[in-house]
Amino acid sequence: MPTILNTPASLWRRLAAMLYDAFLVVALWFVTTTLMIAFLNEGMAVTGPAFQLFLYLEAGAFYAYFWHIKGQTLGMQVWKIRTINDTGQILTLGECAVRFFFATFSTMFLGLGFIWILFDRDKLAWHDRASGTRVIFLGDDPYQKNANKD
Repeated sequence: MPTILNTPASLWRRLAAMLYDAFLVVALWFVTTTLMIAFLNEGMAVTGPAFQLFLYLEAGAFYAYFWHIKGQTLGMQVWKIRTINDTGQILTLGECAVRFFFATFSTMFLGLGFIWILFDRDKLAWHDRASGTRVIFLGDDPYQKNANKD
């Protein structure tokens, strides 16, 4: 196994990528909420637990799409990190769902599931352990090799 797979992403890189992705998810929520208000709710506000569940599932779909297709969200690409499973492969949809579900708990408990990275011998968060996944650092110039092939 290449040594790059053994380089866990730092907590700070992960948090920076999450902040970047949060802006994208909120923008996605603005668009879908506007469309729902305009076309499904006759201009009235959309509220309630069903709407909140929809937003949660939409965020989950955002992450699952990127984790399953490329192993990286847009924020992860910027911060040169990738999510892989324990065999070093891109996540399956099932692994994506488990990871997102348990990441919710990592966040709900005041981010303790993420802070756990600082104490874990393998630098894994709670949701990494629960889903059998990990976030790795790709190195300082991971995309340069691909640029030279063009």
